[in-house]
Amino acid sequence: MGRLGQLTLLVLCSSLLAIYCIGNRAVAGQTEAELRLLTEPWEPVSYEVEGVAKGFAVELVNHLQASIGTKHPIEVLPWARGFAIATSTPNVLLFATSVDEQRRKQFDFVGPILTSNISLYTRAEDTIEIDSMEQVKRAGIIGAYRGSLGEGVLRRSGVEQLLIASFPHQNAKQLMRGRVRFWCQADIAVNSLLAKVGGDPERVRPVFVISKLELYLAFSKGTDESVVTRWSEALIRFKDSGQYSKLYHRWFKEVREPGETEILWRER
Repeated sequence: MGRLGQLTLLVLCSSLLAIYCIGNRAVAGQTEAELRLLTEPWEPVSYEVEGVAKGFAVELVNHLQASIGTKHPIEVLPWARGFAIATSTPNVLLFATSVDEQRRKQFDFVGPILTSNISLYTRAEDTIEIDSMEQVKRAGIIGAYRGSLGEGVLRRSGVEQLLIASFPHQNAKQLMRGRVRFWCQADIAVNSLLAKVGGDPERVRPVFVISKLELYLAFSKGTDESVVTRWSEALIRFKDSGQYSKLYHRWFKEVREPGETEILWRER
């Protein structure tokens, strides 16, 4: 092959390599660009102030985005609406999400990012003591947040006397006004939800833990596995750097940190 032919071949190979690399970056970018980030109004985990998403989970997700090299807006939607979108649309990240048998078939999970107890709260002057779910069934009306893990646990246990609210702070208001005897809520959100409705934390007390809660980043069915893996690796790096602990304790202080990061792949 002459020198001109060698030069032509070199230029052709370089061009093909460039096209291949650009194509790969485009595919990766396209996969990431399609990811829609959804969360719910559940202060202090996530909430909205003048159209801007705030909260522990929002800060965490934004840190992870920066590590991955992406920046997508975070939408704060009522849980039922966000969950409906995530269970019917690919390339959705829904957070912070608890895991149950049904959801294992709908999402790939990365985490946990947060731990908590879900308890029944009553007013401080109420002297009732509860030791079992059987007692719960006979004790009075319970306010629960629509679509929440707490609602699911209560319904599966045969508890029927539920007053369901579309937003979690509505349950706090119902308890303060005596419309319900109990409020089903995760401990990490109690104080902020009471503050939202002008309630004093000293006026309520927990009477029964119904579930231990671990919350994850949930990726909807159809999201590329490489995307899930990148987010998992970003969370591991963030924890290893020590920044996660600082962020966690700034928001939750005495609440224990979750365990090691894992991927719970969707059950097929």
